Amino acid sequence: MSNHRRSWLDKVRRFYRLPEQQPEYQWLSSPLYRRRIEHVKTGWIIAGLLMLSLNSLGAVFVITAFSAFMSLAYLEYDQ
Repeated sequence: MSNHRRSWLDKVRRFYRLPEQQPEYQWLSSPLYRRRIEHVKTGWIIAGLLMLSLNSLGAVFVITAFSAFMSLAYLEYDQ
């Protein structure tokens, strides 16, 4: 994570008095999470190119909804 984003996250964590030792918080700085972020970025680029090539508003909505759902599901913390 960039320093700017980390400081924002730290401010929120301090505001709610959340400890740093929570697994959900540590997950955000793990190598697996960073790799998954790169996969999601690539997926969104491919989805964007697909949306441009289809040139249909309905297809854009469906692809966007599906991509958002898959991104959130893929980035979820694994126990």
